[in-house]
Amino acid sequence: MKMRFLLICVCLLSVGLWARPINDGNKLFAKGDYAGALEKYMKARESEPANPLLFYNIGTCQYRLGNYEEAKKELESAVRMPDKNMAAKAAYNLANTHFRMGEKAAEGSERIAAWRESVAYLKKAIDLDNDFENAKKNVEIVQRKLKEELDKQKQNQDQNQDQDNDQKHPPLSEKAKEVLARALQLCKDGKYAEAKEMLENLIAEDETAGQLSGHVQRIDDIIEIKAGRKPKAKIDASNTDNDLEVI
Repeated sequence: MKMRFLLICVCLLSVGLWARPINDGNKLFAKGDYAGALEKYMKARESEPANPLLFYNIGTCQYRLGNYEEAKKELESAVRMPDKNMAAKAAYNLANTHFRMGEKAAEGSERIAAWRESVAYLKKAIDLDNDFENAKKNVEIVQRKLKEELDKQKQNQDQNQDQDNDQKHPPLSEKAKEVLARALQLCKDGKYAEAKEMLENLIAEDETAGQLSGHVQRIDDIIEIKAGRKPKAKIDASNTDNDLEVI
């Protein structure tokens, strides 16, 4: 089931008569006219260039319009607002912005970097407002996506490493090919121990047969399983949630 990412938190405030363009922008935003709202907020900025609410509202509009780079710049300023409640909402929106930027990233490393930033800003939002339930839910969502991407990257690295190792191996000698064929036939006949011994002797005698050690391990696993014991192969448990730590 596709995960549904929580909608961005919107906080569009009015600040008195001097901020009437902000109020006009709020009305347009409420109607879904984000481009129109953005125009009003930009007009308001002409007279109040340092108004922190405008950084927030403009950033939110840019997010809704899919202009994530512009949204990020505005919301990074909004996060520094002295009002903790507003700063928490800005951090939340900024986290969502990084999440969407990660979704659009072409490279896995870029997705990982963006989603790490998303997690960091969600945690900042929670630090500023411990009752921010949407931020808490989104942390779980982004961390799952991040872990999936980390797992995918690790799998790709392992596959590339295997390919590199294969390229470094010399081609099997004719003798090695013949012995491997006989060993595989013995496996089909259920004679796993005999096949394992044959391959081990081959690896010890033929320098081109070192790449067949994986076959020996798999045969050994089958022998252990058929005997009711656990396979001897080590399980890689290095990829844990510790990979999700954000510095």
